[in-house]
Amino acid sequence: MNLPYSAFFLLLLFPPILLAVPYAVGDSVKIVSLNDQHEKPGYIDKTTRVILFSRDKKGGEILTDVLSNMPEGFLAEQNIVYITDISAMPGLISKYIAIPALQKKAYSILLDEDGSRTINYPDKNAMATLIYVESLSITHIIYADSIDAVIKNLLPIQSQ
Repeated sequence: MNLPYSAFFLLLLFPPILLAVPYAVGDSVKIVSLNDQHEKPGYIDKTTRVILFSRDKKGGEILTDVLSNMPEGFLAEQNIVYITDISAMPGLISKYIAIPALQKKAYSILLDEDGSRTINYPDKNAMATLIYVESLSITHIIYADSIDAVIKNLLPIQSQ
C-alpha cells in the first residue's frame, strides 16, 4: 500500500479528536469566539489573563461554587474567561436542562457545544482547569480538585 493512502486510512480510523494535542506551557492559545449561555458572544483575546475551563460535571461544579461567591463583574474586571465544553452532553439535556440552569448564573459561561473550539484545552477528570495566559501565551496551567484550590490560585491575580 502506498504511504499517502496509508495515512489517509489512518485518519479515517482515528478521528481528529484522537490526534489533538493538549495545550502546554509556552503554547499560544488561539483567539476564540463562543456564545455564552445567553447566546451573547464572548472572546478569548490578548487581554485575557486566565481561562477557567471545565469539560466534565465535577470540574464545572467546582468553578460554579467558586464563582457563585464572587462579586458581580469579577470575571470581566479581572480579564478572566470561563469556558465549558458541553459536547459530551446529549443535545436534549443541554438544550432543555443544562443551558436553562446556566442562564440563572450571574456570570458569563462560554459554551463549546461541539467540542471543536476547546479540543486542545488541557483537562483532568473531575478537576477544574486554570490556564494563565499573557498575550495569549500560556504561562502556567493548574488543575484544581476543590473550591479551595481554585480560590488559592485565582485570588492572587486581583493584586496584580
